[in-house]
Amino acid sequence: MIKNFARRSIANRKIAVVCSVAFALLGVWLATPFIIDEPPAVLRMSAGPNSTRRQMIATYLSEQAADNELIVELTPNAGSEECLNLLKAGELDAAIVSSGVKVTDDDDIMVLGGMQLELVHVLVRKELAEAGPLARAIQGKRIHIGEPGSTECLLAREFLKFARLELPTPSRAGDVILIEQSKAQLIAQAEAIQQATGAEKQALIAALPDCLVLLASMPSPIARLLIEAADYRLVPLPATRAFLMDNLQDSDSTTTVLEREFLEHAVIPTHSYFTTQGFPAADCETVGVRLLAVARKDAAEEAIVQLMETIFEGEFCHRIRPISPREIATPYAIHPAAIDYLDRDKPLAIGELIEWCSNGLSFLGAFAAGALSLYSLLRSRSARQPADYFAEIRAVDRLAGGAAGDANVPIEPSELAQHLDDRLLKLRQELIEDICAGTIKGDQVILNILTLLNDTRANLQQLEDPVKNSHDSRALKQYRAARAA
Repeated sequence: MIKNFARRSIANRKIAVVCSVAFALLGVWLATPFIIDEPPAVLRMSAGPNSTRRQMIATYLSEQAADNELIVELTPNAGSEECLNLLKAGELDAAIVSSGVKVTDDDDIMVLGGMQLELVHVLVRKELAEAGPLARAIQGKRIHIGEPGSTECLLAREFLKFARLELPTPSRAGDVILIEQSKAQLIAQAEAIQQATGAEKQALIAALPDCLVLLASMPSPIARLLIEAADYRLVPLPATRAFLMDNLQDSDSTTTVLEREFLEHAVIPTHSYFTTQGFPAADCETVGVRLLAVARKDAAEEAIVQLMETIFEGEFCHRIRPISPREIATPYAIHPAAIDYLDRDKPLAIGELIEWCSNGLSFLGAFAAGALSLYSLLRSRSARQPADYFAEIRAVDRLAGGAAGDANVPIEPSELAQHLDDRLLKLRQELIEDICAGTIKGDQVILNILTLLNDTRANLQQLEDPVKNSHDSRALKQYRAARAA
């Protein structure tokens, strides 16, 4: 009996020692995060060229991110197009880019939020501002369109083509002379003019372009500097609303495109810039481009959440006033980490699971919570995005304009008009359902979609058989053959 008691005592002591060691190791493991400081997360980011307001915003963002233990490594480049291509290549994790600029194969680029609106500034020499219509006045002149890879370069080319001005090619001179310069070069030229005098100053002014297309947030330091140095004039962008309505660009292009449905109508207010007098003398209609914070889909979730906290909380939020990605129309889907941040105050399935497990609830309750979470996830993924509505309306416009459709699309004009009208009515009904369900938000987004729907339906009323008033049956056959082809 004594021997058995001794054996049990020794065994109990061994168990006690093993348990003590196990609890000690568990305590060390739990205390490790509090003892050892983990290195802060790092995000590689860019906002385009130096000497711009968006670069200043990015620098301010990186400074505020440091307070959230996030290191933002900023690198300059030409502009939005180059930023997006670097994101695709994995050389950047995040960027601040212009909404509407779309590169190919960009499915891995996702939006985090919207920021300030950049406005197109059209600056011309004083004599050109007084020479009549802008499109006629700049023929044969030197036009600054920005640095290749920048949004303003894409915009300037779009504006010139919209104004029916032929752009130069290797084989033809064109109607204008394009000057591709960076903003840093423009600033250097303007500063040199301010320091020069007499004939040297006049020569430096003459070397500047006759017209400049600049994209910048208000107030633009570069626009102010050029107005002061060379007496440029701010002029309205001709036919701004018509330019924005002409939005049937090819979204499946193999090159970078500018999707105009994501641009906005804007105004440069009177006397926004002061020299010896206020410029412009009257409000200038122009185009606005929303800045977007975007990131790669596979960027570190913790770093993206910290970046979202920096953007939507604290001093940065009060000064820049960012916009939720759910409240603006963009070409990109919302980043999963951004959705987690926006839904941080809502009950999550994992949080419920932990709470139920801690309270000793049954496995059945945990399974039900998981099933509910999966259902919510599948439902959210199947919800329409604003870009889906724009794409469907664009497809209807193409069919109405004579583009080839599938086998289910009628050929006869009257039947085609009825078919397309039914599609638009169904799309309008789905929009109303999505608005009621809360999956489509934002007054401006809803207004843009409804306006496009109404315009497209109005265009369908003009879709008549082009030969219905003709008694020439051969013309009718030719038309139908062309539609069938």
